Amino acid sequence: MGSTLAAAAMSAFALGAGASDNPAQANVAPQERLGLLRRYELGPAPLADNLNAFADANRLQIVYDAEVTGGLRSRGLVGEYSVREALDRLLEGSGLSYRLSEQRSTISIRLAQNDTVRNDASGAEPLPPIDVGTEQKTGAARGGRRAKDTGPGGRFTGYNTTSTTGALKMDAPILQTPLAVQVVTRQTIDDQQAFSVPNAIMTNSSGVQPQLGYFEQYKVRGFTTWPYRNGLYQYSPGFVDTTNVQSIEVLKGPAAMLYGRSEPGGIVNIVTKRPLETPYYSIQEQVGSYGLTRTTMDITGPVTEDKSLLYRFNGEYISEGSFRDFVNDRQVFLAPTVSWQPIEQFKINIDFEYQHRTYLNDSSFFPALGGAPAPIPVSRYLQQPGVIGNPAENYDRKLLAYDWKWDFLPDWSLTNRFTYWTANYRNMNSLAGAFNAATGDWTTSVFSYPGYEQETLATNVDLKGKFETGPLRHSVLLGYDHTQWRWPMLEYMISTSQTMNIYNPTYIPLQNIYGNVRGWNPQRQKWDGLYGQDMISAFDDRVHLLLGGRFDWARTGSNTNYSSPDLARATFKDHYDHGFSPRIGLTVQPLPWLSLYGNFTKSIGANNGQSLGGQALPPQRGEQFEGGVKAEFFDGRLSASAAYFDITKTNVPQANPANPNTSLLVGKVRSQGFEFDLTGQVDENWSLIANYTHDDVRVVQGVTNPNLATEILTQQAITGNVLPGSPRNYGNLWLKYDASGELSGLSLGGGVTAVASQLGDNANSFVLPAYALLRAMVSYQFKIDGYTITAQVNGNNLTNTRYFTTSSNRYNLTPGTPTIIMGSLRVEF
Repeated sequence: MGSTLAAAAMSAFALGAGASDNPAQANVAPQERLGLLRRYELGPAPLADNLNAFADANRLQIVYDAEVTGGLRSRGLVGEYSVREALDRLLEGSGLSYRLSEQRSTISIRLAQNDTVRNDASGAEPLPPIDVGTEQKTGAARGGRRAKDTGPGGRFTGYNTTSTTGALKMDAPILQTPLAVQVVTRQTIDDQQAFSVPNAIMTNSSGVQPQLGYFEQYKVRGFTTWPYRNGLYQYSPGFVDTTNVQSIEVLKGPAAMLYGRSEPGGIVNIVTKRPLETPYYSIQEQVGSYGLTRTTMDITGPVTEDKSLLYRFNGEYISEGSFRDFVNDRQVFLAPTVSWQPIEQFKINIDFEYQHRTYLNDSSFFPALGGAPAPIPVSRYLQQPGVIGNPAENYDRKLLAYDWKWDFLPDWSLTNRFTYWTANYRNMNSLAGAFNAATGDWTTSVFSYPGYEQETLATNVDLKGKFETGPLRHSVLLGYDHTQWRWPMLEYMISTSQTMNIYNPTYIPLQNIYGNVRGWNPQRQKWDGLYGQDMISAFDDRVHLLLGGRFDWARTGSNTNYSSPDLARATFKDHYDHGFSPRIGLTVQPLPWLSLYGNFTKSIGANNGQSLGGQALPPQRGEQFEGGVKAEFFDGRLSASAAYFDITKTNVPQANPANPNTSLLVGKVRSQGFEFDLTGQVDENWSLIANYTHDDVRVVQGVTNPNLATEILTQQAITGNVLPGSPRNYGNLWLKYDASGELSGLSLGGGVTAVASQLGDNANSFVLPAYALLRAMVSYQFKIDGYTITAQVNGNNLTNTRYFTTSSNRYNLTPGTPTIIMGSLRVEF
């Protein structure tokens, strides 16, 4: 003990005499640094490891007696915390406490057992100090996990994370959050070789299903939603890629209180990669079935010697065919990012993205015949490729975004985010018409979008802070956001009708067959919102009460002149909406590893299109009651959650059979069910992702006296009917084994996805059969001269199961992908 104490004293003296060589920290006094917020990503580990990582993250040295921390583990630390808060969480459950005392330019933190720490030193054995002060230059990087949990490129090498920023727009442990949240980590994306966002989330979170559509949409708890990017809304993006994605957050239930006019089922928030201080370079080549080849690059590091300016660049080129005849895809994606931190209290990230895609689309034309999908090969293309591909379809998207954060006072910060992106489409497609079941003849009309422009702008400002009122600790958030999107030119042309036999199709040569019908339909939408939230913690951090509310103002405008591109104000009919969205939640944590929670929340959604008079319809309204339980096992390595939810949504849009350019409203739809998720590590070798969903999604107020003779044609929503593409039960299991010892570097994985049968249209006139899909993965990682090389092979739908994922009506089914084998080779250094 004596020698350890002597070493600690010498270290404290050296630290106190040292001077910082980091200009970002030189003007920050030690006492002030205790209150500065810093983001940590420390996984479950021995307490000594996490204390060392904590010191590295703050550019500090740490000295302690190994006998005090020997055999103790820490549950980890993920999120933004001050020095005091971070130490509280790291030492939680360890039986250790600490005492702070300022000594000139350092702060000493003395560890001791709880029963020996006193306000004075009498009777307490002095223990080695942890000195928080200026750092000697050691080359330690800021904000790192312990080495074992941080892979190349800043990847968290695991499936489980214990904190989220998206659910509350502030860092909070998931165990204390009174909402259902799932996070898909980068390790999950890499292990499953999921290079599109839908593939990354469909099997790794309960409550998520695919949604038929040309744009990037998902169904969360039965309701369609658009993705968010770093907390900002994206309206109708296409082909969202995972090349520069760090993680994906699935936030369940109405999120309108913080995110505005969103769907009540939940939202998907995409978190992008950020520049690193440690240089990193990676190149990956993937090849697979149907001519797939994909090349990706990821490089990052400091620009300046003091590491105040960092960069990162992610790029992709992909070329692939499809199991569907004639369908093909080529894409280039570039995503440079820079980070600048001139002082410790301020940091800004600036992002650029460019995406160019040329393709022959697969618009999911596949008919139902009788009570099931038609018995034709899923590879059959039921459009005219010579027409659809002339001229070639393309999609160009450009994005500029930034986010900055200023810690202007201890425990107080100001954050601003901004995103602007524009997209240009040239797209061709077909409209399903009459189908003769006896002969198999199908009549369609080809339409084109030769001029399709879209612009989306989103920004917000968040003020966050922490304070205490007596025994209550408050984490408050006040914010404002603004979002607008517009289609300044949505031009479409419709050709003459085409007839094709689904059993014996005849494809015509390449030609342009535009008809004389031409139209323009510009649209615009804008909304603003003010919101506030308070997370109140009490009773030794065992009870957390969440109170929040938001008020929205929105304007929606649609052009009613379809015969000319006249954009005069008189051609628009604007509709103004406003509404209040409250949220209340409660979490009770009787044990450090167990919490019970419940919440009630309301939401306001987007407008639903136009009525017959051209007026925008009123917004959708959502309401949810939810209750659940969360738990962490094996020192936080494994997380489990179970939730019951009851969501209702009013003013649901329904296509008007009398006029396809207008909509009708369904009175009310209800989604009621149960979810279970289990994610993380059982031990050092075994990891798993398991989830199950039971969800009953049906119309509770709709058409009460339908005309059954015309229901298949009109597709009206009937009271009591199940919404199409809504399986009652579905679940996923993924297991991974990381070998150790002589086989270290070898990983084996596999899983199954099981989905119950689902009704295919609003009329509930046919059934998409149940299905089960098998997946597998094998990879081997090794090092040569400083290079980390990973060879990997994945197989999806190994039994070549024929299945259908969702639908919108009898003539727009979506066949699932047959067996796909994909191999990759990644080199990192």
